[in-house]
Amino acid sequence: MLCAKCSSLQVYLICVVLFCATGATCLPKRQLNELKPVAIFTAPPTLEQLAEALNRTSQVQSLQSNSVSVRVNNETSLNSTLTWMRERNFRMTASVAGFRGLDLGSNQDAFWMTIRIGMTPNLFYAQHNEFDAQQVRRILPVSPLWLIEALGVTSFDPSTLTQEPVTQTDGMIQLSTNVQSAIGPFQRIQVVDPQFGFTRQVFLKDPTGRLVAQAQQSNHEYYSAIQASLPHKVKIQLIPAMDPPIELDVSIGSYVVNGMSGNTGTQFAFPNKNGFNVINIAEPLSGGTVSPLPVAPPPMAPPMNPSYHSSLRGVPQDSFIQR
Repeated sequence: MLCAKCSSLQVYLICVVLFCATGATCLPKRQLNELKPVAIFTAPPTLEQLAEALNRTSQVQSLQSNSVSVRVNNETSLNSTLTWMRERNFRMTASVAGFRGLDLGSNQDAFWMTIRIGMTPNLFYAQHNEFDAQQVRRILPVSPLWLIEALGVTSFDPSTLTQEPVTQTDGMIQLSTNVQSAIGPFQRIQVVDPQFGFTRQVFLKDPTGRLVAQAQQSNHEYYSAIQASLPHKVKIQLIPAMDPPIELDVSIGSYVVNGMSGNTGTQFAFPNKNGFNVINIAEPLSGGTVSPLPVAPPPMAPPMNPSYHSSLRGVPQDSFIQR
């Protein structure tokens, strides 16, 4: 059974991001005319054209930024650094007064989070394969690596479509596809801009049809090296099976795309466990019945602004989920 502190750790997962960690990359400034997204289509795109446009981000091999701002459940914005390298190498760190307050990371084998609550340093982790095989997931409904898709690095395979593309009332194009997993197919719904060919919304449903994650994307900026645009403002909602949802507002000042700095041999190394209270969040829960953790939940996130609501079929109009 997970410890009683786990529920409160949901918000702490990213909320502990305080100040930029040391060793961050200095990002080159770009001219304003370089940032403007480039229109790809002048007429309704075909399925093949949409696939070509969306798959441009497959050229992104790495992302790095030292200018990330995160607001959790409408609280104060906090600053962090972010580094990602295909396929599973990810790191978000923050420190204050020389002490690291958060280490959220992933490598080819596992993902982890180290935080301090009170006087107790905690290390939460899971092997990717064990987490992927979980039917009921606590704290996180998806791997932290899903955040990369929420940040605009996506893909599209027309052969996985579950229905014909749908043109919404706002002109956006809705693509519903299956994503295979160890516990069955997840349904991914991408809402694509018919002029620029990038996603503006992403929804993910688990094999039972329950909405587990969604992202609203805006403020796209163009990167000529990959001939694609990435969102620089993203509103993310993660919806675990039983614990309260987490809402994140993420703003990125600028990225280095495909230009990694730092020692990649140690940058994604699993933390030393010495001195930590170590908890494997992929361990099966004891007993046949799963109950909410016996602690007060963190503050519930308010509903998203109605301007974000889509007319997606099968996606709840109220984007915040009450249970």
